[in-house]
Amino acid sequence: MVRKIAVLSHAVLDEVYEPSGRRMHAEVGGAGAYAAVGASLVSLPMASLLVSGTGSADLASLQGWCRERAIDPSGLFVVGERGPRTRIQYFADGERTETPVYGLAHFDAHTPLPEHIPPDVDLGAMYLFHAAEEPYWESVAAFRRRVPILWEVSATATELDLVRRRASLVDVVSLNRTEAFALFGTGDVGAAARAASSLAPIVLLRLGADGSVLLQAGRQVHIPAAPTVVVDPTGGGNSYSGAFIAAYLETGDPLRAARLAAAAAAVVVATRGGPLVDEAVRAAVLKAAD
Repeated sequence: MVRKIAVLSHAVLDEVYEPSGRRMHAEVGGAGAYAAVGASLVSLPMASLLVSGTGSADLASLQGWCRERAIDPSGLFVVGERGPRTRIQYFADGERTETPVYGLAHFDAHTPLPEHIPPDVDLGAMYLFHAAEEPYWESVAAFRRRVPILWEVSATATELDLVRRRASLVDVVSLNRTEAFALFGTGDVGAAARAASSLAPIVLLRLGADGSVLLQAGRQVHIPAAPTVVVDPTGGGNSYSGAFIAAYLETGDPLRAARLAAAAAAVVVATRGGPLVDEAVRAAVLKAAD
């Protein structure tokens, strides 16, 4: 039986609008979808397990989306007729806003918890994407199966003391430069890295096109971004984090896992939406990480 990397976060339909208000396209997105793709890019077929709420009208299409990317869809569960949708509005200056189409309460109703993981799964690792507030973390703390857990910190998790308490429940923390600057009150990457290093046994500081920094046991290693042509940066951080925990489960080597994560993220940002995953794509990721 293949050990699974359970990706617990939302899979949504992103409706993307240009500054004029014209709808450009709609793609399956959300942190969960992109993290599951990242995990799939560096693991065996169907080892990446997407755990997310969806709607009865959306279930079949989302299951098909998963299978096209060698993601196990058995963790999808139905809440109502429609799954979450997000309106992504771009502006002339390049900034964007993201708004739940059906409201925040509807979005939150589809939040996956550890108890949504199918009970017969041979669980190897978990990916979480969430803020730091309860009651979510009560469920995480009560989860008795001891497997490596990665928490990708949500941008809304801004209270440092609370973030530290939640980080004590996991093995790996992943955060980006903007989040680290806000949490630690600095605009210097070196200072942010030093401060972040105490959050968890392994900390990943993601720097976008500047690569990432692996922090573990007093060491600080810079991981360059893998070469790519960026078509859409959406999901780059999620796919990096999902790929890292999947590769770490497989190799036990955080440095190798970080290199594979960088290569996986490069594949994701080179396309619009989550790329298809097959053996040729996985081979290209492995080669890029060497």
